Amino acid sequence: MLLLPLYLTFLGGSRATVGVVMASAAFGGLLLRPAVGVSLDRWGRKPTLVVGTLVMVVAMVGMAMVTSVGPLIIGLRVLFGAGTGALFTGYFTLATDLIPSSRRTEGIALFGISGLVPLAVNPLAEQLGVGGADIRWFLAAMGGVLLLSLVPLALVTESRSYRPAKPLALREILAELRRPALWPAWLATLVFATLVVLFMAFASVTAQARGIANPASFWWTYALGAIGIRVFGARMPDRLGPRNLVAPALGIEIAGVLVLAAAHDSTGFQLAGLLGGLGHGIGFPVLTSQVATRVPDSVRGSAMAMFTGLWDVGFLAAPPILGLAADRWGDATMLAGSATVAVAALALWSVVEHRLGGRPTNAG
Repeated sequence: MLLLPLYLTFLGGSRATVGVVMASAAFGGLLLRPAVGVSLDRWGRKPTLVVGTLVMVVAMVGMAMVTSVGPLIIGLRVLFGAGTGALFTGYFTLATDLIPSSRRTEGIALFGISGLVPLAVNPLAEQLGVGGADIRWFLAAMGGVLLLSLVPLALVTESRSYRPAKPLALREILAELRRPALWPAWLATLVFATLVVLFMAFASVTAQARGIANPASFWWTYALGAIGIRVFGARMPDRLGPRNLVAPALGIEIAGVLVLAAAHDSTGFQLAGLLGGLGHGIGFPVLTSQVATRVPDSVRGSAMAMFTGLWDVGFLAAPPILGLAADRWGDATMLAGSATVAVAALALWSVVEHRLGGRPTNAG
């Protein structure tokens, strides 16, 4: 779906249009995220994942019918977001169930590689000549690939140890999610998600506007940085303490945005991609582990729904606003301004984490 902004510009969409369409998926994700959390904790991880997969397949196959920017593509993106919300939340919840708690961050980092490797599909598709009107057919074909994921999912043995003897009431779940120790994790997640969506929504179209021959090639180095740091540095967070790596991860991501703002040749965009990938590769497993560790097992599904839901908040709010800013002041000003705001948010996180992050929880 990272090729979608290029297809939208092919259809004549502005930066604001790209932002609105890309953000509309987050609306679907947020709309159903509470139900996803309840489903994961009450009915199980695998049934939720099966339903989410089927919803997402329908949305991707439907892209073949999109020939203009209008209600159809918005509707498909909303449906896509609902499916993504179920899969994003469900797979990482399932992973945290299966990974030993003493190596949770390492396990999440390695498991997350499976979600980063497909980033290479985007520049590969570009090199194969997929562009313009062909993109909608390519996205529809990827829906068929996604359907195949149900085969290995059927082989996974789901743990039931997280299920309490009596299902928790909604007020009890909300009380757990309001734990003070979680507040810095929620803040860092929102900032991190906004930085990542900057790359996803605007990196390729910025490169295209600046005359870069293969704008999607940016994702080669992004994937390389994200995967490389997880392969060779997966044990680092658990050894140093996950909370100690939140600030470096955000700092590297911010540096990537700043390089992206100033880049005018392939080398600059490749460097921005590498930095963005490194920050992503460190930040996501660290924050996922922080959330999983700071809540009881009985509400892990709901906590992961909240965690991934905050990604959708960033994806929903940031692209339209930042797209309008880019249309008015240019890509460089929008990107540099976003990085400046992120630095201020990082400073706020450090204060909140110092005061609240070290409080003990009864998470088992």
